[in-house]
Amino acid sequence: MDKFEQLIHDVLDMSESDQKKAIASYKDSCICQTFATYNKCASDVNEKLFCGNGKSVDCITELRECECPTCPLAQSLDVGVINNTYC
Repeated sequence: MDKFEQLIHDVLDMSESDQKKAIASYKDSCICQTFATYNKCASDVNEKLFCGNGKSVDCITELRECECPTCPLAQSLDVGVINNTYC
């Protein structure tokens, strides 16, 4: 199990309240909102952490330069280098 899979497993084992706190914490450390793909729609719905979701839900539809490998959060989970197609 890689670091990202372990994180997901750990979060899923938390209570719902702790899950929300953990996700909020990860969103706070996420830099997705500085990327070229991040747009007003994503900002309006606070869509951060799309590295954790695997993709943008509705807002980010235009592919641009992928900056995910430069994200410290993604790097710490080995997501930004291995699975960087979510940009």
